[in-house]
Amino acid sequence: MKRHPPPDLVVGILLLLLLSAPLRADDQTPTPAAGSSPREELVFTYTRQATPQSDVAANITVITREEIEKYPVNNAGEVLQYVPGVYVEFNGGSPGSFSAASIQGSEPRHVSVYQDGVPLNLLANPITDLSLLPVANIERIEVYQGAASSAWGSGLGGVINIITREPNLTKPITGELSGSYGDFNTMRGRATVSGLVEKVGYLVAMTHEQSDGIMPNNDYRQDAAYAKLNYYAGTSSKIGFTYSYDEGRTESPIPVWPRQGFWDDNFQRRSYERLLFETLLTDHLSLTVEGRHQEVTVSIDDVYRKRTERYFDYYQKSFGGSTRLSYDLERNRFLAGFDGDWGNYDFSQYAQSYYSGNWAFYANDTFEVGRFAFNGGLRYDKNLDFGSQISPAGGVVFHLIDQVVLLRGQVAHGFSAPPGSWVNDPVWGNKDLKAETAMNYQVGGELKLFKVLKLNLNLFRADVDNLLRFNPKLGQYGKYENIARATRRGIEGRVSAAFDWGLGLSFGGSFIDVRDGQTDEIIEDIPRILYDASASYTYKWMTHSLIGRYVFNNSSYPETKDQVFVFDYMVKANLPFIPECAGKPSIFFTVHNLFNTNYLYRNVFPQAGRWVEGGVSYQF
Repeated sequence: MKRHPPPDLVVGILLLLLLSAPLRADDQTPTPAAGSSPREELVFTYTRQATPQSDVAANITVITREEIEKYPVNNAGEVLQYVPGVYVEFNGGSPGSFSAASIQGSEPRHVSVYQDGVPLNLLANPITDLSLLPVANIERIEVYQGAASSAWGSGLGGVINIITREPNLTKPITGELSGSYGDFNTMRGRATVSGLVEKVGYLVAMTHEQSDGIMPNNDYRQDAAYAKLNYYAGTSSKIGFTYSYDEGRTESPIPVWPRQGFWDDNFQRRSYERLLFETLLTDHLSLTVEGRHQEVTVSIDDVYRKRTERYFDYYQKSFGGSTRLSYDLERNRFLAGFDGDWGNYDFSQYAQSYYSGNWAFYANDTFEVGRFAFNGGLRYDKNLDFGSQISPAGGVVFHLIDQVVLLRGQVAHGFSAPPGSWVNDPVWGNKDLKAETAMNYQVGGELKLFKVLKLNLNLFRADVDNLLRFNPKLGQYGKYENIARATRRGIEGRVSAAFDWGLGLSFGGSFIDVRDGQTDEIIEDIPRILYDASASYTYKWMTHSLIGRYVFNNSSYPETKDQVFVFDYMVKANLPFIPECAGKPSIFFTVHNLFNTNYLYRNVFPQAGRWVEGGVSYQF
């Protein structure tokens, strides 16, 4: 018996809705809400409705495309490592190394990653390799730090929401070409074209990267393609189609196992399609309907000198859909929605395929009373593996001094679904696993001075129950079980300054304390201190950027060498004296690990010393 709705039923419902209403011309990229200032920062991730960030009770960090372009970063993982409270672990220092994120001391499986509204976490093992998400397609990244379940479902650590670029509607065709070369035979190439032809906006982007890595048998290759088509009718509607494809292969030499005489060849291919429909029903009421399909293939080969052995194959296919009804008035914004995702995964070490499914109803409301903005949300999830969860959230923002000082606080219940493989594995799996849950508390504030200086500060605490741990005494070989508790608490903040004469400065930091709920002992190998520092200066046609990070890993490994800053530097110059009609050529040069700092977390993840790369780009 099938556990997910037939694809033709999903498509039929979508087509019926598409033909039954007028069209709307916006996407989940935030647009000005009614009554908000057009210059006010808007976020989508908090309630899944465009909301002024100053009215959001949770800690939401936004990284814009303008910020991304200033620094030497190439994928989502490299961007996110500079967000306070977010730790990105890279499996090595070579370009393209696997990377996954944790938020406020959470496990990586507690963080849900979305792009274009498509859930990217694997069904069997709910993590996302952020290194395979190139920045060429990204318009902005919004990071919800803390329990996000009242809007998104599974995600007791937080949500990373990647919002992709929209077509350029100012010309029939615009584009960008870039290429670079660096140490370790590292090559990167990107091409993007975009424009508007009558009522159709289009964007097509392609990326290729390759490197020999920092040691033998450490090669990396990635190819990605992205396409978006939007059909506009009038000023109130849009139909959009998105296609994404990425394929990456990374060799890992496994340096701690030299006697084995082999290295791993890791491969992943992902593709997804999304069909989106939005319409403005009235001046204040809008409807969004979307359908999605995704396929993922993962494999690992053990490569010996004279032979190759397949270690495992993994394949998953999923279908899903969402509907959102949004009411947007000057001082009240309400959204009600439905999410559903169904799929199956096949692992070569299992004798059968397994189905996965989750559907949910949710509602979120933001309303303003005087200097206060109140947030409330509630979501009900029904899951094939663990049953159901109800996730409430409530918060308040107090504008102490309008546009200068605000205070915020939130209490939320969050959960994360148990990994499908931990439920269904024929040896280690446990059919009785429940969702991991947490009560999350946040208190923070924001201060703006002289239109130049900005200070953000946030305190958090999460009491995590039903934490999954491996119990070697359960069953013949041991199984996973909901037997642990933990407390995560800490403080995170950032101070930044932006001057009219082109100088930008920023310093962010986090202190994270994660303790065993039974013994009150500090849990090792969860970073306790994170710092990031950056400076950028633009004068006429040249921009200099310096950015660095500091990590105290709280490591249990004797080889660890951390608690140092690792800085990267980039200079980018738009070639002067080029007429505007000839486009915008530029050159750039990057020095990674500028001061050749010796940093190491584990021997299995060796890091690179100083290395350089440079290239050219051309916009038209």
